[in-house]
Amino acid sequence: MIELNKLKGFAPPSNWIKIQTIEAHTGGEPLRVIVSGYPKLKGDSILSKRDEIAQKYDFLRTTLMWEPRGHKDMYGALIVEPEKSSSDVGIIFMHNNGYSTGCGHAIIVLTKIFIDYNVIPIKDPITEVVMDVPSGKINAFAKITDKQIDKIFFNNVPSFVQELDVIIEVPSFGQIKYDLAYGGAFYAVIDIDQLGISLDKKYLDDIVIAGKKIKKAISKNVNCVHPIEPEMNDLYGIIFVDQADRSYCHSKNICIFADGELDRSPTGTGVSARAAIEFLKGNLGKNEPMLIESITGSIFSVSVEKSINLVDKKAIVPQVSGQAWVTGSSTFWIDPNDPLKNGFLLK
Repeated sequence: MIELNKLKGFAPPSNWIKIQTIEAHTGGEPLRVIVSGYPKLKGDSILSKRDEIAQKYDFLRTTLMWEPRGHKDMYGALIVEPEKSSSDVGIIFMHNNGYSTGCGHAIIVLTKIFIDYNVIPIKDPITEVVMDVPSGKINAFAKITDKQIDKIFFNNVPSFVQELDVIIEVPSFGQIKYDLAYGGAFYAVIDIDQLGISLDKKYLDDIVIAGKKIKKAISKNVNCVHPIEPEMNDLYGIIFVDQADRSYCHSKNICIFADGELDRSPTGTGVSARAAIEFLKGNLGKNEPMLIESITGSIFSVSVEKSINLVDKKAIVPQVSGQAWVTGSSTFWIDPNDPLKNGFLLK
């Protein structure tokens, strides 16, 4: 019998890179929270830090997001110093194709981790965590009952509609009608019945293909415009909407984002964009919860906390809530002699 303790106590050579993470999910959408192993970043803003890792350390993103350590639908969050002295922490989001501007499912996971790991002191009945992210400042909250988290929710950045009921010609699909809105990232929202299919698991490959083609067509022909921050001016995802499986839910959606990633959760920034659309159309009132399902059956609740003016845009401040779970922790090593050390994707 081999000596198992030697396996447990293995220490890699000093020239290997060591990265430690916490593994979690919100509604089935994974989050790999990177707690150590990255170089110290020099930027004084979250956006400059994001630019620095994209330019100098992107191999660490591919190492952690891609195979063999990840997969094409992996998602990550790097914890960094906050931009503002009044904030608790800074966060940089990453995925299979780069770096996100905002991420609701990650905010929910991170709030749980910071409180459960006693990084943020518990305050009864509401504990607040203030995060600086690329899209701005996020105020996240946990409702506390008997020193345990009962509910997690956050107030998102101002969200607004750019266009309603727009028609675009998409190769292989013909004319597609969509709404374009921002909820921390730009999304085109589309009724799935235009494709002649439903949000059923048997159609997932078709949904991914359609999402990529429609995103390409809109990105080629439409300029997304944020009134304040030009760093936000890219179409991030396509949200397909269908009837809900549960009668008490408003609808069901799937978001295809980045390079064909399929969100397992209802998408926190996505439901924020959808709330802006429904509010502008007069279908959603202030403080009225809209429950949205995902492909896994998980549910996010989104409501309009308040309406505001964002330069020339009529915007809302959405409040989003959902449930998150911690699944473990990992230690990853990068052997400099490994020919696949920086990861790969088969697609």
